[in-house]
Amino acid sequence: MRRILIILITIVFCLAGKGISCPEELIEGFKPYIIKKGDTLSRIAPATHWEIIQRVNRIDEKHLVPGKKLFIPEDFNKTVELCPVPEKILKPNNFKKVLYFFLDIQYFGAYQDNNLWLWGPISSGKAGSKTPQGDFRVLWKKKDYISKKYKMPMPFAVNFSEKGYFFHQQSLPGRPASHGCVRLLRVDAERLFHWLEKNDPVILIDLNK
Repeated sequence: MRRILIILITIVFCLAGKGISCPEELIEGFKPYIIKKGDTLSRIAPATHWEIIQRVNRIDEKHLVPGKKLFIPEDFNKTVELCPVPEKILKPNNFKKVLYFFLDIQYFGAYQDNNLWLWGPISSGKAGSKTPQGDFRVLWKKKDYISKKYKMPMPFAVNFSEKGYFFHQQSLPGRPASHGCVRLLRVDAERLFHWLEKNDPVILIDLNK
């Protein structure tokens, strides 16, 4: 963990400049919207905005809770500048790809050749079921996996720990809510599933601890 912290401390985070450490804060290029009963993404915004709405608010469409504040694009050109994770990072051991989970801000960053390739929201372990921190590797993956413990589907599951921790598609409520695995939007889970290979580094870190 010390090595990881040293690496990250040397990086200038886009997060500080963009002000999106949590969905409750005002985000440049977005405006607040209070969710109404019966709202869907199609009622709230055009289809071109759906993905960025889910990414910024760290939720999927199932969690459009009436009365909750949502941020939707006001200046769509500014949304392309959004970057809640480092744009560049030092890859460990000269690997071509590395996947970081930033547990403190509930986002991931996927890096190829030191450069950010993809970022997105996550939901990690809730209180009492914390997601482990540290350096891991992709051990194996299965597109249509069923949890042996909870008997629940885990689409695009990637196992990164022999203790049974995965990242996979599952509901995103905008906060840590899992039993220890890392949940992703389906589009991100599918992209990472096909992008990563066995033994690629997976690093989980919480800079608040």
